[in-house]
Amino acid sequence: MALALASASASFVAPVAPSSSGNAVRMMDSGVSFDRPVRESFAPAGMGKEYVNAPRKPLSEYVGASIEFAAYPGAPDDPEPWDPLNFCELYKISGNNPDVAFLREAELKHGRMAMLAITGIMVQSAGIHLPGNADISFADSNWVTAPSSLPLASWVQVLAFIGAVEGTKAAGLFDLWNGQTDKRTPGDYGWGTSFLSKDPIAADKMRLKELKNGRLAMIAFMGVASNHFIPGALPGCIYS
Repeated sequence: MALALASASASFVAPVAPSSSGNAVRMMDSGVSFDRPVRESFAPAGMGKEYVNAPRKPLSEYVGASIEFAAYPGAPDDPEPWDPLNFCELYKISGNNPDVAFLREAELKHGRMAMLAITGIMVQSAGIHLPGNADISFADSNWVTAPSSLPLASWVQVLAFIGAVEGTKAAGLFDLWNGQTDKRTPGDYGWGTSFLSKDPIAADKMRLKELKNGRLAMIAFMGVASNHFIPGALPGCIYS
């Protein structure tokens, strides 16, 4: 962590620890006082600069911030969330870099899409399809070429649905980029929340299951795609 921050010293001024007398540290550019270390960023105003020193939810408070990988020789006594490349600390270098809140939003979205994709590959390859137009729209069981065999009307429906979802559920994304989660919880589209337990611990367990299944699906899709472009890349894979 110290090495990562040291290597980025050209991009920001290192935090200054508060004095023992309890005096607030003064921000260089705006004169705003804080009772915690202050970080400077060269991000332009309106593009994250005002959020650099705002309170942020740390990685350790997110569901799925694994600490299992910290059990290795020489690991710190207090387990820390696994982030070997310090991606969740990028915002400390510049206000233009995403916060962990936005990274979690992206991870959940990619995981969900991967779960749909890997399920679609299995269904398409098995020849299972919706009724009607089986000789035209759903005749191709090859998952790679099947999308190009769909008529224009099908693509219009798909793109219209995606646009409707993204257009109505995109509020607060910029806030996540800057680590502000008061308007939007990462990955929360307002769907399926009624199925979550009222017990916070049980609800987090369900969220963790979705996260882990999404991560597994992303790995599975990459494996199937690799096996297609490089036959035999994934031994035993029946999809290519």
